[in-house]
Amino acid sequence: MLQQTLVSPPKSALDGLWVLLVANEGQLASADSKGRVPMMARAGGGEMFLLGFKNAVKARAFMSNSSIDEAEPRMVVRANKAEYLRIAQAAGVSGILVDYDPQTQQYGSASELN
Repeated sequence: MLQQTLVSPPKSALDGLWVLLVANEGQLASADSKGRVPMMARAGGGEMFLLGFKNAVKARAFMSNSSIDEAEPRMVVRANKAEYLRIAQAAGVSGILVDYDPQTQQYGSASELN
């Protein structure tokens, strides 16, 4: 009798994080079907990073501390992860900043985009 082994895809640093979807307004060549992109930031060295948050509370706190009204917090799940990765890669994103605080300009952690 043959036994099947299911191999799950490798876990991404993006799995389970929350991103903020904002209107593309033509800055990027790629967006979702509603013309939105995950919020990104450019670091001092010129590298582009995706902003991710560990939970919805932290995502909403970022929105209120940044005076961003037109963003939609969205959890990254299997159904939307590939689309967000595609958009970020097309924008030249090199990593993810987790729980960025615009007031202190500090972040909880950083990881490569995968």
